[in-house]
Amino acid sequence: MAIRFFQPGDQAGIQQLYTKVFGKQRSSLVWEWKYIKHPNPVNPWILVFEKNNRIAGHIALWVSEVFINGKIQLAGLRVDTMVDPEDRGEGIYQQLNEAMFTEARKSGIKLLYGFPAPKARELLLTRTRAKEAGRVSRFVYIQNPIALAAGMIRIASPAKPLGSIYKKIINKQKKKSLSKYQLETVTACDERFTDLADRLSAIRPVVIRRSHGYLNWRYHQHPEYMYHMLALRKGADLAGYVVVKKEGKQLKHDRVTVGTIVDWLAVEDQKVWQELLQGALQQLKGCDIVQSWALPETPSANTLASRGFKVKDHPLALVVHPLETATVGSGLEDWYLHQGDVDSY
Repeated sequence: MAIRFFQPGDQAGIQQLYTKVFGKQRSSLVWEWKYIKHPNPVNPWILVFEKNNRIAGHIALWVSEVFINGKIQLAGLRVDTMVDPEDRGEGIYQQLNEAMFTEARKSGIKLLYGFPAPKARELLLTRTRAKEAGRVSRFVYIQNPIALAAGMIRIASPAKPLGSIYKKIINKQKKKSLSKYQLETVTACDERFTDLADRLSAIRPVVIRRSHGYLNWRYHQHPEYMYHMLALRKGADLAGYVVVKKEGKQLKHDRVTVGTIVDWLAVEDQKVWQELLQGALQQLKGCDIVQSWALPETPSANTLASRGFKVKDHPLALVVHPLETATVGSGLEDWYLHQGDVDSY
């Protein structure tokens, strides 16, 4: 039995373990995008627990550049921690975590973060130096309450066609922008996006560095998800961008279309944030529900609230593990995070 770093040829065993643990298959294209094609050269960062010539455990990080107090450092998002059900109770999970902490320090990683499942969260908080920074808020804006009701209550299904009429009415009520900014679709990010990220490096103590290489990999090269990115500019200057995604969700009795504001970043001008939200809603006007994460006292939270978005729940807890003595990142107020900073969105 041994813990070691990923080696060529491990992919098949990792994929088999993923199917066994999570009960679903993952395509080789998604695996390669997630681990091999990440633009930061520290990746792939994967540890496996080998037992009897098979992979019985797995723990991995997405290693990305982050600004920590304005300085470029490395941070790792914990992803795909797995132990074969046949081998649980043998301390493999704990051994993998301890090895991850040791090896991450050697790799120059300053901070680990993630949104673990309840059991993993409990183990991290009780058995390691990890701290819970807080729970993220999910904001929701209902554009078609009739479709939502039809999905949840069978008796409301005959009224579903009225939802299209309702959406047309509220969309007509939205005022057209008279802004001097231009909103345009982006299919590939250039150096202007890196410049924007660097200019905003100190908006919070911990900010994922959204360079153009990172954004292209994250949103324009995903093998399965389709994202739509809009950029707001004034002349040649980039003021901000927003990324949205549409998907169908099955409720109890019917399906609804959910739009998600996955990521956005902009200069500190509330008018710019409002323009981006207006553009996002226009792109998602056919959706029944629009949702987004937002952390407290951020421009995104304030903009969503001003437009009528309401906090629905607090679905996930951010758990942080500093690998140095500094405690930066120990509270939600330290972070600039959105759903795109998590692998599952």
